Amino acid sequence: MAIQRSKLGSVLNRETKHRESPITSALGKGIYRAVVVLSHPTTGEKYIDPTGRGRLAAYIPTLAGTAIEPLFFQHASAAGAFATPVKQGTVICVFFGEGGQASEGYWFAVTHDVPDIVSGGAANVAKDDGTGQGTGLFTDVPAGKTPSKSIGEMLHPPVEQDNDARNENVAKQGTYSDGLRGSSTASPYRDATYETPQLPKVTGFKTPGGSALTFDDGSISDNGTIHPEQIRITTASGAAVVLDGGNDFIYVVNSSGSGWVEIGANGEVMVYAEGSLSMRTEKDFNLRADKNINIEAGENINIRSVKNTKINATEELHLRSKGNQFIQSEAGMNIDVGVNCLVTTGGILHLNGPIAQKSELILVGPMADMQNSENTEIKETIVTAMPTHEPCIRPQSKELTTSNFAYASASEEGLKNSGIKK
Repeated sequence: MAIQRSKLGSVLNRETKHRESPITSALGKGIYRAVVVLSHPTTGEKYIDPTGRGRLAAYIPTLAGTAIEPLFFQHASAAGAFATPVKQGTVICVFFGEGGQASEGYWFAVTHDVPDIVSGGAANVAKDDGTGQGTGLFTDVPAGKTPSKSIGEMLHPPVEQDNDARNENVAKQGTYSDGLRGSSTASPYRDATYETPQLPKVTGFKTPGGSALTFDDGSISDNGTIHPEQIRITTASGAAVVLDGGNDFIYVVNSSGSGWVEIGANGEVMVYAEGSLSMRTEKDFNLRADKNINIEAGENINIRSVKNTKINATEELHLRSKGNQFIQSEAGMNIDVGVNCLVTTGGILHLNGPIAQKSELILVGPMADMQNSENTEIKETIVTAMPTHEPCIRPQSKELTTSNFAYASASEEGLKNSGIKK
């Protein structure tokens, strides 16, 4: 608290000087451009709002302001919106309320010579930089470009811009050549560069770290290229949610591409998991296909029920294996044939000995569960992973979220009872 009081006293002293300054008479007479100061140019003192309310230190060049003694501006924006610049020298728009009091300064906008709202940069002609982009199979494949830093750079031929480093992540993800799920052409100046310029169709937000929320109403370029109508939520590392209105699909993917989900235009739903795929319901699980159901495993298929297992077929029922077959009942066995019963064997048919080999038993074990916000346990199950009601313990995950950590810390006895090792 002593540090905060010291900083507060320093701020009050500065504001006293500002009230006595001749520039005070000019305040309150409009909106000014101010330059953000994140640290004192000589002492190195950091100008970071300790309360996290977005207050900024900045000076107004037109009022003879300097970085040595900046003014302090409170954050003002549309209800619910919050974003603060993190680069020294960013130009912001400011005004002074209450008739022009120096202590009532507010900043409300950041000026942009070249707006940048696309994570990884908007896709354009790839530059041959030795990585394989723009050559061979990727000659005509657009690449995400580093955002332009000036109007002059923006007007250079697209190939002169460097390819964005995020392209490497997108390539590993497997969507580099996919113009719908990989890099996006969305940019505020895309539509203005057509031979017949169009009004901008793209709006959005981008964080200093590179994550972005982009809205693209879509457009058709002079050469007939269709830029799809999309909403994208994208992280700097490549994880994305894509809502495509023109092609009518929803796509969700993690940054490595090891897992994704897609809902297609024809109602098809595809789920890919490089790791395990686990589903669980605490009530009935109904699965129906109006045509075929195909289930295939690269290794084994195990089906177990705690009570009865019934298999009915309206027509024929076929059981076939290239290896041996085993049928075993630990109680009685009833075989009822409505018409004829035919038994054919390539060798000898034994009806009462020698003793037949027993079938293999599916192994079961305990699994931690969550019921009514308490740790419980399913004593016998064949599943190796099972989603539960949140907070869900994910032992196979490397992540440690706040909720998981809090749950693990607050439920030591429950963890002990469930047999889960922290």
